[in-house]
Amino acid sequence: MINKQQHNGLTQAEVRQQLEKYGYNTIKTKSKKNFMTYLKEALKDITIIILIFATILSSYVAFQSHPDDFTEPIVIFSIVLLNIYLSIKQQKDAEKSMDELKQMNVPTSKVLREGELKEIESAKIVPEDILQLELGDRVPADAQIVSCSNFFVDESFLTGESEPSEKDANYHAADDDAIGDRKDLTFSGSLVVTGNAKAVVINTGLHTEIGKVSDLINKEEPSMAPLQIKMQRLGKSLGIVAILAGIFAIIVGIIKGYPLETSIMTAISMAVAAIPEVLPVVVTLSLAVGMNNMAMKKTIVRTPSTVETVGGVSVICSDKTGTITENKMTVKQVIPLKDLTDSLLNVTSDEKNNLLFLFYLASSIEDPSNTGSNPTELAIKKALDDTFSKEELNKFAQDFKKVYEIPFDSKRKRMTILYENNGQYISVTKGAFDHLQLTASQKEQKRYRNEQDHLANQAYRVLGVGYQIFANYSVDISDDELESNLHFAGFVGITDPARKESYQAVKVAKQAGIQPVMITGDHLMTAEKIAEDVGILVEGTKGMTGAELSKLSDEELAENISGYRVFARTSPEDKIRIVKAFQNNNEVVSMTGDGVNDAPALKAADVGIAMGGGTEVAKEAADMTLVDDNFATIVQAVEEGRRVYSNIRKSLYAMLGCNISALTIVLISMVVGWGAPVTAVQLLIIKVVADGIPGFSLSVEPVEKNTMKNVPIKKNENIFAEGLLRRITEISTVFTMATLIAIFIGRTYSIEVSETMTFVVLGWTTIIHMYNCRSEQSIFKLRFLSNTLLVTTTTVGAAILLLLVTLPVTQNILGFVPLNSVQWLWVIVLSISPLAYVEVKKLFNVF
Repeated sequence: MINKQQHNGLTQAEVRQQLEKYGYNTIKTKSKKNFMTYLKEALKDITIIILIFATILSSYVAFQSHPDDFTEPIVIFSIVLLNIYLSIKQQKDAEKSMDELKQMNVPTSKVLREGELKEIESAKIVPEDILQLELGDRVPADAQIVSCSNFFVDESFLTGESEPSEKDANYHAADDDAIGDRKDLTFSGSLVVTGNAKAVVINTGLHTEIGKVSDLINKEEPSMAPLQIKMQRLGKSLGIVAILAGIFAIIVGIIKGYPLETSIMTAISMAVAAIPEVLPVVVTLSLAVGMNNMAMKKTIVRTPSTVETVGGVSVICSDKTGTITENKMTVKQVIPLKDLTDSLLNVTSDEKNNLLFLFYLASSIEDPSNTGSNPTELAIKKALDDTFSKEELNKFAQDFKKVYEIPFDSKRKRMTILYENNGQYISVTKGAFDHLQLTASQKEQKRYRNEQDHLANQAYRVLGVGYQIFANYSVDISDDELESNLHFAGFVGITDPARKESYQAVKVAKQAGIQPVMITGDHLMTAEKIAEDVGILVEGTKGMTGAELSKLSDEELAENISGYRVFARTSPEDKIRIVKAFQNNNEVVSMTGDGVNDAPALKAADVGIAMGGGTEVAKEAADMTLVDDNFATIVQAVEEGRRVYSNIRKSLYAMLGCNISALTIVLISMVVGWGAPVTAVQLLIIKVVADGIPGFSLSVEPVEKNTMKNVPIKKNENIFAEGLLRRITEISTVFTMATLIAIFIGRTYSIEVSETMTFVVLGWTTIIHMYNCRSEQSIFKLRFLSNTLLVTTTTVGAAILLLLVTLPVTQNILGFVPLNSVQWLWVIVLSISPLAYVEVKKLFNVF
């Protein structure tokens, strides 16, 4: 750095030059979509386009034939409006990530310019500016530390590490050092938790680490959910069928000599028959139920399609701290290596408790506020609270009067406190074992080191403590003398333990064919130990650091990634590469995260999962948020997603059976010369009352017993997989046969009777078939009232259809006539025939 700048800062002329060269210290955001953009995208749906044309044609026919009655076009257009509304509602995924990033910008900062310390707008900070940073400040730009004193910053939003990072102006970073290891730099958005520093700005705006994250977020477009893809494919296929069916109806009408209006209305009926107009509503409501259930299980989902997508997750990339672990540093091992019985440090009869008291003396934990940003000190305090009562601790400590303290320092890796006790003085030093200056034989030193290595190999954070006693104390005694010739007392092993529920959750996930993968900013050894404990890291799998990952090409990573279960010391770019490598292997990937650094990967994943205690940037980039930051909750969300997807398939089974049979019936009737047996409005009524509303009721069916023992649904798997298309075709054939019989019997009386019987049979068979769709088990093995919503909607639906054909006012509007007892008997027998057919198949286990 330039010496003049380090002393005086930039001049106004230099600032203007830097602003022209680098621009303002701000982060750009994407413009949001407006309503017209959403509308244009909604109108790309082929089913909506067909229904709009059906509305136009129906309006034309109504105007030509019965200008006083526009019931049919109004009903069809109402369905169009409802589908457009739902489409826009699903699209409207507010992109607030970049807004939140902007909020992390610091309004003003202290900068040295022209020899004076000034408070300026942070947006006007430029490279080579000199920052003055103090406790409570948020760093406004990436900067190189020039000088500092006990300078710790919270940069967990970038590194994922919960403990504050200590900075060192004399540290020389290697080129491949991760962000968390750059002790000589402080990054934009970091919060100063202790000390102060002077730093020279090196990057501003989009060139900062947080700026790079914002750029990654802008580049990463959210992927379309598998269900959205499947429903689009289904809509296109049915749309093509509807168009071909309509054209065929007009051709047959011309050949048969029907009036043009009749042919057009028949074409509209066939188009309406082919398109499941209510299906988008049913799917959306099913997903809404799933969202509500997930919320009750502490999972907040941002978009409905996420509910289904999470059910197909095959890889869960999870953070370690707070998700698999408790995010609570805990003293797990207390290893006394010296008998303190004959010393003034003997406060109890238990050696371990004496050692814990010694760690208490070596810590600044009298005032709880001093430990708010230091998890290690908090862990020691908690161990003391669990071991001693407050009265006991005060009693033991009352003879120890603090005289002097040497704060913790990253170079020395230790801290020391001097006490006076009944005329004697004792200095107590705790820190990394390698940095404690002991008075011990080589044999003792080797024993201590072996014990430390044993703890370290178990992924403990190891602290040692030593002491020395002085007969008297003088201010002439140097700090080095206080920390030399220590009598070593022992170790504590501190760890962040795994959540109890993580063990079972990992087991359930693996049974469900899901690969749990740990991605963390922590050290590899620590991550591997936790991963091994909970069952993520097993024989045949291994871990990798971000440095090792960077040496692999994207192709090499995709080839080898299935053998890895732990990734440590990772960067934001690493996380995106990991996600995409799994995705290139056709995996559906979920990624957890809580920091700004996680946002791009959360957005790139099929399901981004933010932590409830994380940053708003992560939450807005993610698809769902865990209120309790718990891995087990992710597994519960997967189970709920699978339940929703299974129930949507049940609704498809119920609804498409009606659609295909209705289309086939109209087609056959046209060919044999019977004309259209039902009108477009009558079909719409059936689809809403008998098909749509009861079909939605299937969405509340409980989860099947073996749901979490099945393999995940493949990303490219057809929604009709596992025999669903066969079952739909089969039941639609049964529907068609039953309805054709009704048409034939009805026509022996009159065309009006035939239309009335056809309407009721087609509606009631659909309603009764809902009970076939509940499960592959017989309805007689299920509790009939276990789905009260289905019982209610089917009962009401059946009653509405009955009222429509029996009330004089609706008979006149819809063209129905009263039926006699024989006709009603035929209607009832034909309506229950599909149920009887499926029950026989279930009886012989050929469902």
